[in-house]
Parts: sequence; structure tokens; C-alpha cells
Amino acid sequence: MEFGLAGSGVRTPREKPLKKHKVNECEDITNKLPEPLISRILSLLPTKDAARTSVLSKKWMYRWISVSKLDLDDSLFYNPKKKTGGVQHFRNFVNRALLLTKGSSLESFSLAMTNKCDISLLNTWISSVLIPQKIKNLRIHSKCEWSVSPLASRSLFNSIFLEELVLQMFCCDIEVPTKDVYFGSLKFVKLHEIIFFNGSSIDYLSLILPVLEKFEIRNCDWLFGKGVIVKAPLLESVCIEQDVMPSRDELRSCEIKFSDCHLKEFTFNGYAISQPVVMSDPLIAQNARANITLSEYEDGTPEARLRAFVLLNQFSHAKSIKFDGSEVLPQPNVAALPEFPMLGHLELGLIRFEVLFGLLQRSPILKTLTFKGIFKFDLELLNSTPVPDCFASTLQVVKFARVCGFENELCLAKFFMENGKVLERMSFSLASLALGKSKIMEDFKEKLFSFKKGFSFAIVEFSYD
Repeated sequence: MEFGLAGSGVRTPREKPLKKHKVNECEDITNKLPEPLISRILSLLPTKDAARTSVLSKKWMYRWISVSKLDLDDSLFYNPKKKTGGVQHFRNFVNRALLLTKGSSLESFSLAMTNKCDISLLNTWISSVLIPQKIKNLRIHSKCEWSVSPLASRSLFNSIFLEELVLQMFCCDIEVPTKDVYFGSLKFVKLHEIIFFNGSSIDYLSLILPVLEKFEIRNCDWLFGKGVIVKAPLLESVCIEQDVMPSRDELRSCEIKFSDCHLKEFTFNGYAISQPVVMSDPLIAQNARANITLSEYEDGTPEARLRAFVLLNQFSHAKSIKFDGSEVLPQPNVAALPEFPMLGHLELGLIRFEVLFGLLQRSPILKTLTFKGIFKFDLELLNSTPVPDCFASTLQVVKFARVCGFENELCLAKFFMENGKVLERMSFSLASLALGKSKIMEDFKEKLFSFKKGFSFAIVEFSYD
């Protein structure tokens, strides 16, 4: 005979196993969850994991198909033990998910394809999810070379409910079915490695985006007669990247023009400007921050250099400019730089003397200047250069970056110290830690502090990059 004591943890013959009781208890808990909470939980899961909740109880069996989001990623299905690596399993799952959610209130669709894919099937998926649904958020990540079918293209450009559009592709081309594209709800767009074209001969593609706030493109081409016009009155941020070196044949005259906007931030980063970037009016970028980084490359052409100059000119009313890559600018055009009446902050990379002082002469209210150094320095040219107006009235901070203790750096520092009437701070960031304890830097500091100062008081400081 077995005996059990209360609280002893020893089961008596009359006690039944707790396993079934615990399962029922879990089912009760999951079934009693509020509907909004259940929907929220499922919406945060990848669709594959959301589908797994169907085993929780009969009530949960088809609950996952009522979510407003599909998040499909083929990498989650990868299985090296299977003959196809899980590709067929993923295809079957996507087909089933699209079939079961057809007619539901689907608002967000995300598809990530990192493995080889059937392009015709991919086009079918895009068309089937866009045509009957009111999709607000569409994200496609594909590493396949892909020509978007005419049906999928029409479905995309007719998706009037879109609020976010992210197409991160690899060698993808999309035919735009009309010369005027209207997305009335689109707030954010991000496009990577896509060639946009139209079978007809149209001069301009107009992107009419009344509520767009952020526009990002990377390695995209717009193949139209004269260019593409982005009409977006609420647009605040533009980011353009060109990190693939174009050949001479790839430099196109088709321009990207921004119209009717009020930019707060503009970024361009790349080896070359494959297509001109212009503003319909410089006031579009009034009080904006411009960040332009241009990298020199062997096949650089005069046309590419001219485009760099044109791009810089678009920001004549910006309040802050960060410009790295002045070696790309054509030297004869420095004299044609516009006035920068609103510019308060200027940050430059390694720069030619002519470009530096060309910008300073045209920036009457400049307060802060940072630059990484001067190449092709000419002392005679420095001595004959008129002192910019900002030296006497507004220039308060000058920062020398990557200082090596060279004579040209010392000469330039002397010019700023003697002529800067309202300077409050001069900073020297040394190229290396070891340089700070060297004889070169000791001599540099000794000469620096011996110069006559045009200001009554300023902090002179040294640091390390």
C-alpha cells in the first residue's frame, strides 16, 4: 500500500496524471486571450511561425490566415538535407499562404528571396497579392536577375493604397506602363538596382507623390528621353547611392529632377553621377543639410566632373554642406560657383586650395568650417588671396582633420589665426596617436602659438582621429 502526504510531492493511487490537465489549462489560456492581442502576436511573427500556432488548439487552427501581414523568407525554409534545399517546400508554402489569405484584409506583404527562384512564379505571386488586396506596405528582396512581367508591373503601378514601397533587387528591370505615375498614399520609397523604362518614346516620367516624405535609390537607372520628375510637396529626405563604377557608356543624359518639394536632408554617395541630379528651384533645398561624397575613379570623364559641379550648385541655399571629393570637380568651374547666402556649416574632405577659398569667398555667414587637408598647396596664391568676409564677422570654429604637421597646414593655420576676428575655437585632429608625442608636432605647436592672433580669445585644442 502506498501512502501520500499533503505537500510531499508523492502521488497517491487516487491522483491522476497532470499532463492532460496542463494541456487543457494551456488551451484555456490561449483561447481566452483578447482578439486584438492575438492579432498583434501573429503580426509580429514571420508567416512560417505564425502558421505553426495552428497546433495550439482548434480555435487557432486557421487564425493565422486572418492576419494583416504576410512575411515570407525563403532562407527560413532552407534545408541542406533535402534534394532541392527546401526550395519546393517554400514554393508550396507561399502558394498555400496566398490562397488561404485571398479575400482577407491583407495590408502588408514582404517577400525575401535569397536563393534561385522561378521568375514566372515570382511574377505570379506579386500580381496575385496586389490585384485583389489593398496593400499598404510592399517589400521585395530578391537576389535573382528579374524582368518584371507586364501584368506584375501594371499591378504595382495601380496599387493606389501603397504607403511604403521597398524593392531591393539584383539586376531587375521594370517597364513603367504610363508617363504619369500617381501614388496618393506613398510616404516612403526605397529602390535598389532597378532599371525603369517605357516601351514608348516619352520625354519625361512624372512621379506624382503628394504625401511622400522619404525617397531612397541605389544603383537605379531611369531610361527615358529627358528624365524623371519627382513631384512631392512633402518630401523631406532624399538619399541617392551609386556604389557601382559606371563605364563611359553608362553615363546618361537622362536627369532626375525634384520639383515642388521642401527638402531637409539630401545625401549622395558614389563613384560617379551616372545621371544628373537637379532641383527645379534652389529654394527647394533652402535650409537643408546636403551630404555629398564623390569618389574618383579611373574612367572619370569631363561629363561626370561637370555633373558633380552641377550637383553642388543645387544647394546654394543649404544651411549645411558636407562635401567630400573636390578632386572630382573640374578646376575651371570653381570660379563659377554660386553664392551660398544661408550656409552656416561647411565640412570638406581633402580639397584643393582654389575650391576651399572659392567656397569661403561665397559663404558670407559661415560659422563652422571642417576640412581634412589641402593638396596642391600654393603659398603665393594664399598670400594673394583676399580675406573672405566671414572671417571678420561670423566664422567662429575651424577644425583641421588628419593633421600631419606639414608646413602647408601651418601656413593655413596662420592665415586663419591672423585674419579670423571672431574665432572662438581652432581644433587640430592629428592623423595618429604617435604623432602627438613627436618632435614634428612639438615644433608645429611652438610655431602655431607664436603667430599673431586676430582674435582676443579662442580655444586651441589638439585631439586624435
